[in-house]
Amino acid sequence: MIDIKKIIETNKEYVKNHPELPKAGLTSHPTKKLGIVTCMDTRLVCMLEDALGFNRGEIIVIKTAGNSVTQPIDNIVQSLLVATYGMGIEDVLVIGHENCGMIDFSATTFMESMKEKGISEDAVRMIEPGLIDWMDRFHISEDNVIYTVNFLRHHPLFPKGMGFYGGMMDPDTGEFRYIEI
Repeated sequence: MIDIKKIIETNKEYVKNHPELPKAGLTSHPTKKLGIVTCMDTRLVCMLEDALGFNRGEIIVIKTAGNSVTQPIDNIVQSLLVATYGMGIEDVLVIGHENCGMIDFSATTFMESMKEKGISEDAVRMIEPGLIDWMDRFHISEDNVIYTVNFLRHHPLFPKGMGFYGGMMDPDTGEFRYIEI
């Protein structure tokens, strides 16, 4: 269980020690006009932006399990559409990473785990096709980045000329490797 009192105390201290933040003039619109789609892996938290040289207010980062786009209008696509048409991004960088935990999952074992934790058979059956399509397609992180970049490049809702790029990051060292797609 989280220690909410500790979180509140830490936050009060942060606000007290950063009186300059309200004067920074930042908005929700990224100044670098870049959206990054990456994994929710804890090793990337705070490191990814720093390792690539981005500061607060410069980019939009969308995190999801395995940096995957699974449907023509899933949450990642919806977020990228808002970022494109509402916040002015012009490029998207999809970043996978080495040693991704998604590689270890299979839809079958995932669904069994859900049932063991009390999720009903009907509820599991409801998500089974989408889960299999998403989870069992993910075996090599770099291949998933290539798939996702190509999916987004050919998506009919993004404007022509929008840039979609891919790369891989080492979550232990922060080293970034661009993937020519």
